[in-house]
Amino acid sequence: MDRRIAPSAALAAALFCAAAAWGVGIADFALPAANGGPTGIVLGPDGALWFTEQGTSKIGRITTGGSVTEFPTLTPQAAPTGITAGPDGALWFTELVANQIGRVTTAGALSEYTIPTPASEPQDIAAGPDGALWFTETNANKIGRLTISGIFTEYILPPPAGPLHIAAGPDGAVWFTESAAGANKIGRITPKGVIAEFPVPTPDSQPFAITAGPDGALWFTERFAGKIGRITTAGVVSEPLVVDVGSGITSGPDGNLWFTQPDSNRIGSVSPSGSTAEFPLPTPNAGPQGITTGPHGDLWFAEASVARIGSATFGCAPGFATLCLDDQPGDRRWQIAVAFSTVEGGGASGNGSAIPLASLGVARGGLFWFFNADNPEMLVKVLDGCALNQQFWVFASAATNVGFTITVTDTRTARARSYSNRDGTAALPVQDTSAFTCVAGDAGIAKGGTPEREPADAPHAAGAPVSVATPAAASAAASATAHSPDAATCAPSATAACIDGRFLLEVKYRAGGGRSGSAQAIALDGLGVSQGGLFWFFAPDNPEMLIKVLDGCGVNGQFWIFYAAGTNVGFTVTVTDTRNRRQRTYVNVNGTAALPLQDTSALACP
Repeated sequence: MDRRIAPSAALAAALFCAAAAWGVGIADFALPAANGGPTGIVLGPDGALWFTEQGTSKIGRITTGGSVTEFPTLTPQAAPTGITAGPDGALWFTELVANQIGRVTTAGALSEYTIPTPASEPQDIAAGPDGALWFTETNANKIGRLTISGIFTEYILPPPAGPLHIAAGPDGAVWFTESAAGANKIGRITPKGVIAEFPVPTPDSQPFAITAGPDGALWFTERFAGKIGRITTAGVVSEPLVVDVGSGITSGPDGNLWFTQPDSNRIGSVSPSGSTAEFPLPTPNAGPQGITTGPHGDLWFAEASVARIGSATFGCAPGFATLCLDDQPGDRRWQIAVAFSTVEGGGASGNGSAIPLASLGVARGGLFWFFNADNPEMLVKVLDGCALNQQFWVFASAATNVGFTITVTDTRTARARSYSNRDGTAALPVQDTSAFTCVAGDAGIAKGGTPEREPADAPHAAGAPVSVATPAAASAAASATAHSPDAATCAPSATAACIDGRFLLEVKYRAGGGRSGSAQAIALDGLGVSQGGLFWFFAPDNPEMLIKVLDGCGVNGQFWIFYAAGTNVGFTVTVTDTRNRRQRTYVNVNGTAALPLQDTSALACP
């Protein structure tokens, strides 16, 4: 059965909490049966998340888009518990009540293998370094090994042990927790069956889940002690963190360890250096258990008490110097920061201040200012070109000659690109149509060749090189001074912006394929920007141009006109001084990346 499950209402109001420079958005998806009781969860080789449902005795599969498929175990009421991705491209799982190890292919074909020791209570399972599956037998006090051809080997542990969870270590061995009363140890077994045990310092802590960490050590939860423990491959145990009761644990995409907290209804994180954070879940009393890293730098976890699968996505956390842009609505995928430095005016340096445009309906672009909040220097956009050339595109244009570095980070994959301008040089436009390679799950790829939104100012399909104007070409492309033949009033409209009640800004564009028309204006007064406006050509969430009129009367007796355009579409900018009907026009030739304009002799004062 294949069903698309709608996310809970909490998804629409995803919780974005500060976690370093990124945010964490939490949502969950309901399963078909209210008594599903999901416990274990793992990323499958097909890019979906696979999980066990103890309550309904099924193996579940959920895509990152929320589509759920379920496969009943061959043995009824088998109580599947732990699950792992096997070396053979299938998923392997434990059947707690049926005393079996199950296998399911990504196509849904199931098989089962009976464990030699009766009533062994297999709990957890992991792929070992030797190409076999290793699992815990809690009641039998054993560690089991199963080859993909179905051959079992069992290793008896010194009693009492009560092994619960198991994980492959970075040292070529398999590590497990011993939770029985009187055990309180972390165990290690080599592929040849050599066993070593290491006591946990806190008595009766009940070591529970375990995972390999990003620092070369193993990390584990302590259910009774309310701690997170760490053990090196040499066997040195420490307990760096006291937390509310922890359950599942995994190494996260951000370099931290992430764990579930069923009693407090949270998930939490700890860095190898000891920094911590906790995040409440949107569904009350969810009872989170197993947790794993997903295919897109996200986290997924099983909510056993409410039969839901939860997800935690990492997005940009907006700040004074951090601009967050969307890929999909509300995901804040792209994090943008600008650092500037100049020797002019006695020298200055710092971080550019972000002006988000989401309140104006622009989620994929934003502005930065360096020296004055009502005088933005830069327009930055990230556009989805996945269906055209399998890339995300970064466009930036700056009406400045200050030195700067723009850093764009994909918070989903932690990839980053930087673009710099040398101080004292008029900034050339950035039109990088090969900025970030699209990955599985990106909308343009998922649509199979039809982009969710085609970047309207696409210079070329398939990432062909972009033509950039030289300074000589830009000046030849022109400016002209004239008088408006008609009486002019500075009245803002859908196609005109008005600056200081005096200067009327209008833009007409000419693109390939016979497309032409009047650009649409986006007023910025509501954001505290009184000296400039934005214009878009093809889509309201994709502004092409920032235009400013600055008062330089006290400097050289002139009003100055600056613009920055993130496009190679042809256009004509007309600025009219409605007080005396004088006009300036500026032209960019279609197919040429528009250079920024800095005309400091545009219109005479007063």
